[in-house]
Amino acid sequence: MTGKAKGLMGVLALLGAAYCGKDSNTMTAPVSAAPMASVAGTWSGSFASNDPRCPAGPMTITLVQHGAQVTGSWVTGSCGPHGFLKTTLSGDALTGNIEMVGCTGGGVTGQISGNTLSFSIGDFYKPLVTENQVLMEGGSATLSR
Repeated sequence: MTGKAKGLMGVLALLGAAYCGKDSNTMTAPVSAAPMASVAGTWSGSFASNDPRCPAGPMTITLVQHGAQVTGSWVTGSCGPHGFLKTTLSGDALTGNIEMVGCTGGGVTGQISGNTLSFSIGDFYKPLVTENQVLMEGGSATLSR
């Protein structure tokens, strides 16, 4: 083996020791992600619009969960949104939106705590009709199973 080859082997040995540790007893387990909450099923509670002219009313939603993807039909009274809820679950937090035909907006954030699920819903717009004026105000929902 030449001098250059011996030098290269020495450098590789040092790098291997630095990155690999001394032996298998010094290895650490991979860091695991926070457990994902289970939100599938039927939730009942109330929806309160941010529009002061609209009274709070009852609502029920059935959520379907496939891993981190959570969906369901969102239906409330005449003052609340009605559409398809499409969210992503990370730990105990949900983010996504309610898709209403012809509308934009409807951003959703949710939080699960035990058997309680709370949502905050953004305003809805119909840009081609109202020129980005609010068509329906968002609100909040508190549900339990």
